[in-house]
Amino acid sequence: MTVRTEKVFFSNSRGARLSGRIYSADGGENRGVIFCHGLFSTKDGYKITRMAESLVDAGFRVLAFDFSYAGESEGSIAEISLIQCVRDIADAADFFRGRGVSEIHLMGSSMGAAAAILFCAGQKPSPVSLISIAAPLDLTGLLTGNSPISDPRDLPENGQTLLEGFLINNSFFREIAAIDMKAAVRAIDCPVLLIHGKLDTVVPFANALEFAAALKSPFRALYIEDGDHNLTRDRDIERLRTEFSGWIRGGYAC
Repeated sequence: MTVRTEKVFFSNSRGARLSGRIYSADGGENRGVIFCHGLFSTKDGYKITRMAESLVDAGFRVLAFDFSYAGESEGSIAEISLIQCVRDIADAADFFRGRGVSEIHLMGSSMGAAAAILFCAGQKPSPVSLISIAAPLDLTGLLTGNSPISDPRDLPENGQTLLEGFLINNSFFREIAAIDMKAAVRAIDCPVLLIHGKLDTVVPFANALEFAAALKSPFRALYIEDGDHNLTRDRDIERLRTEFSGWIRGGYAC
């Protein structure tokens, strides 16, 4: 199959220009998958560029886009906001619908999965399904476990803190400390494909177990025994391709 790629731009709710890439077979598919990248990744990350073809082959258009702090979109990494990421997803969905996509599925990786969860929790009607990869439910634990921050609530409101070599506004850390991810998971009412590597040292596997325990909607879990956080080995990508194709083609069987 020949997969077409198209560079696109659209505006978010703040008027910032977001950059995206659409993968399709002929551009006329009315079913679509929106991919939400992780914290320091982009729409052109290894995972989605390797998996897009299998989703297109299943009859879907795929929209991968840069959040308003990342990649080719307007904005600065210092200004990252998880709540704004959720709003960016809403704007991406509106854009995709404007391109003729009436059935929307979400796929999120890591922090992008957290944003997708929050979107699904607050969006009515919900997306048709959610594919979650390495989603962090303990957002505060994610920060304290991967940075020198001991308690985000103690950070000065107007300062900045170094994270993975980037200066980030403290408003981001304080924001996510106030988000109840378990409550968001309980509010999801669409089927969920839950994926997590058991050897994930960035978002520990316990997050997946908490996710599954909190879900009230139907779900299927894929726990990769020797999988890390990135899941970018060739065998990981092939496993994800197989799972995604089965999930999409099988009517989101749980």
